[in-house]
Amino acid sequence: MWLEQLPILYYLAPALGLALLIRWNCRSFQLFAAFMFFGVFLHETLHLITGAILNAKPVGMSVIPRRGRTGTMELGSVCFSNITWYNALPLALAPLFGVPLAMAAAHWRISQGWTLQWIDAPIWMALASVFLSCWPSSTDWRISLRSWPVYLGAVGYGAWPYLPFA
Repeated sequence: MWLEQLPILYYLAPALGLALLIRWNCRSFQLFAAFMFFGVFLHETLHLITGAILNAKPVGMSVIPRRGRTGTMELGSVCFSNITWYNALPLALAPLFGVPLAMAAAHWRISQGWTLQWIDAPIWMALASVFLSCWPSSTDWRISLRSWPVYLGAVGYGAWPYLPFA
């Protein structure tokens, strides 16, 4: 089963390598923000779509880099007016859907047989940006804590078979 996925992983290897290279070696914030634009746009759009589906009432979205409240740089943001216990966790984890989207793009590219073409370089740059931005931010994780009943239920469900009275 997993052997069937090897061509996709081979196609994604240059994008992953480029993502690591940019992450470790890019010292200029402006250059990093320009490189990350596609991934940040996807990250924030996934938050926006998830929020619209789960009634979090999105009120604004920005993909323009700016200085945040704590002095750190924010590459993008989505504002919601109705984050609750049931929608906070899916909202926070929405950017993780960037990974299957990247794999779908790789599958599309190699589905008819793959030979190196000029279009592969921009695709790899876009996929590298997606890989760098698909992990939820620290703000996303902090917002996900509003879903503590979900976490508690998951821990209880996982621990139930090991409890002495079960």
